[in-house]
Amino acid sequence: MSTYDTSNDSSYKSSYYENRDDNDNEESPTDYHVDEEYGDVSNTKKMYDNETLPMQDDQEGQSNAVNSLFADLSCLCVPTCATKPKEMGSRIGKWFLGNSDQFISSTIVAISMIPEAISYAIIAGLPPSFALQSCWISCLMTAVIGGRPGMITSASGLSALLMYRLVSTDTVGANSIMFVPFVVGFAGILQTVSSFFGFGKLATRFPAPMIVGIVNGLALLALALQCRYMKVFPLTAADMSVETAAAGTNKAVELGWTLPLFSYYGKGLEWIQPWASFGVYITEVVLAFLVTMYVPKLTTFFPATIMALLVVVAIEFGLARQFGADTPLIMDYGGAEVKYPWTTVLDSVYDLPSLASWETWKIVTGYGCALFATQFIETAVTLNVVNRLDESDGPGFLVLFGGGISNILTGFMGGMGASGVVSMSVLADRTFGTTCLCTFMTGVWVFIFTAWAYPVINFIPLSAISGISIATVCSFIQWRSLAAVFTSFLPNSKRVFLPAQFNIDRLDVFIMLFVTALCLVVDVSALALFVIGCAVSTVVVCRERKNQDEDVKDIEQEENNEEEDEESKNNKQPSYTGSFESRQSDDGGCAVFDCVCDAAEETIFPVKSCS
Repeated sequence: MSTYDTSNDSSYKSSYYENRDDNDNEESPTDYHVDEEYGDVSNTKKMYDNETLPMQDDQEGQSNAVNSLFADLSCLCVPTCATKPKEMGSRIGKWFLGNSDQFISSTIVAISMIPEAISYAIIAGLPPSFALQSCWISCLMTAVIGGRPGMITSASGLSALLMYRLVSTDTVGANSIMFVPFVVGFAGILQTVSSFFGFGKLATRFPAPMIVGIVNGLALLALALQCRYMKVFPLTAADMSVETAAAGTNKAVELGWTLPLFSYYGKGLEWIQPWASFGVYITEVVLAFLVTMYVPKLTTFFPATIMALLVVVAIEFGLARQFGADTPLIMDYGGAEVKYPWTTVLDSVYDLPSLASWETWKIVTGYGCALFATQFIETAVTLNVVNRLDESDGPGFLVLFGGGISNILTGFMGGMGASGVVSMSVLADRTFGTTCLCTFMTGVWVFIFTAWAYPVINFIPLSAISGISIATVCSFIQWRSLAAVFTSFLPNSKRVFLPAQFNIDRLDVFIMLFVTALCLVVDVSALALFVIGCAVSTVVVCRERKNQDEDVKDIEQEENNEEEDEESKNNKQPSYTGSFESRQSDDGGCAVFDCVCDAAEETIFPVKSCS
């Protein structure tokens, strides 16, 4: 069973892969079993059940992830080295034609990523260049060093909320914004080191109720973020400069209550005026949404997202602006330009704090650990979602390692850090961007757009991007989990007749709702979810290991019983086995620990499917 509901994807995506799977006549042991009528992700009880979630071998998944990007770029060397110019040209042409989906997908994702990243920078109280730098650096580094094919990394909203606390801090010896490079770099170091201590495996074993809850929470936040595009841009040219950034006034550790939902929504900002422009904006959003959602059901000859952009651009500049009803463009939302994106924190515009001060280290380590926990949560959720979309197991170790290295470089080059982003990853999957080449080209396009091509990108209406984003959100939100909430109120005598994906344990439903609420109302929810996820995942892993050990012991016990029966018949003396001493020697002294794990596991995840 899959953790992610893929039934919401458009029919064109399933038909696209239908021909690819026609040759697979026999079902492999690691195939995912998807119910043709109901999809695959709603029975959370089965989602974390190892027997119903067969995964690929870790080593095999890692090797595929490592080689995927270089395999895509090796058209001149595989199967033989091309030496003649004609042969080289033929191979390059076929390579571009064969990877056209990856180039188109990366272009759409890069264009959609720019206003979203600018929004996160505004939420964090940072200049937009901090977020745009994080986007292209993280995509390039994770694709080259190691990452999940089809997984997009960029600046994120939960990290932005944490950065807002840092930027608002009243620091000693330097402006609070100057601590951002150190905090991001420290979080990157923690993420890199954590990959060697099994955190990559932990990222792929997050409990299904938490995954569904976080995905639903992020989907609602993504919808709220679209309202920001319909409001007046809050920053001036001076606010978008590193040199003129304002200093913070809050205490370093000040407990405040910031609702993420309000931060995404842009509470306090004014709507665009006049109302005629507002009405045109809504109309363009609806058109972009309808084109993105329903055109693929009619034809797959032309990408729906590109068609949505062209339709909105034609309406905006061909009709709306002719009658004075202007709607915001990317240039009105801070613009895509980043001056000198290759500069580092060693530049004169950065006045970094001294690392010889204990006050500096307290801020760096405190916010760095919190940022690491936040980015780990978002990366783990995105990894699980992409795994279920592509029906394969991604390399958790390489995802964390590559993300940590990219954050170190991002901090050095003036970024706000990056992690896996569900919305952009789902958008890439909907547009057939399923390889590391798509992730790599997304970083290339963002760099080109922000360094040189921003005069063209700045004329794209925000309404087109908003419509595409809403269609993407409707694709990855877990609609069946809402039905599971209502079915949980039914009596057990009625629930037994429901399909498996609607007959979810009531405790799992509560966990989903609780996690979703945390994402909406608590800005430090990621840190809490990290602790909860570690605890629950540890219990699940211990439970799986215990079950495997018990299976082996049952076989050995049967063999021993047969031998003892023969010996007892010969000696006529009863033999006793299975003592605590023998179990302790076999388990390495873990008998008491197994009992604790059993009790904790039964408390968190009841054995019964209906409570």
